[in-house]
Amino acid sequence: MAKREIPEINAGSMADIAFLLLIFFLVTTTMDRDKAYKRSIPKKIEINDPKKPEVEERDIMAIRANSKDELMVRSEIMTNPDEISDRILEWYRANEQSNDLSSNFPLYSQITMDEIRSQVANAEKEFEEAEETPDIAEDFLTFKQAQVDEWKKKERALKLYGKPVLREISQKAHIRVEVQVETGYELFAKIQSEIEEAIFELRDEKAKSIFNEGYGTIITRLAADGEKEDKEKFELLKILYPDRIIEVKPKN
Repeated sequence: MAKREIPEINAGSMADIAFLLLIFFLVTTTMDRDKAYKRSIPKKIEINDPKKPEVEERDIMAIRANSKDELMVRSEIMTNPDEISDRILEWYRANEQSNDLSSNFPLYSQITMDEIRSQVANAEKEFEEAEETPDIAEDFLTFKQAQVDEWKKKERALKLYGKPVLREISQKAHIRVEVQVETGYELFAKIQSEIEEAIFELRDEKAKSIFNEGYGTIITRLAADGEKEDKEKFELLKILYPDRIIEVKPKN
């Protein structure tokens, strides 16, 4: 009996099929992005100001970590990083109700609606004058427009707040994070997490007292539909508890 020949399989197109499958998986597969803390870095604007005042110690919430992962918060050695948020809350709240000039915490200013509207008018006038100045630098115009926008934000914020004055922490008050190149990423991430936690708690507490809803609810809704009312609520909370954070370049 003659042996039957097994037909040869044409594998010439297998490489093409494999390549198409590879392309398919590359296009359709989603990959998780590394999570990181992002900060908006303001555009540098050169403004000559010989009378530029120095920042007082009370206005700096300094958080430092060295190459041995040793932590210092406002000149206090801290062994438990979980306490960072408590120190930040204290720093914001110490003079929130009334200024104690003898304390080493930021002072608060207060401004009325009439004063805010006067500042809006002055800022708009200065912007218009700058626009009419020949060969004015574009960066300077941007700076002047930002001043107008900032005062208008405060006007809307105080109207929403419904109080006679808007009480703000010092404009120079900021959180300063300084780490070294060899500081562990885990500690760096913990510092950032504690900062976020403290600011969220401050805004959440105020949101509940003013709007009868949590800060998380407001920002979630804002991200979903971008409603004007939620945006104005967010702006008010950000004015009351700003997140001015400076990250110093790591040192060796």
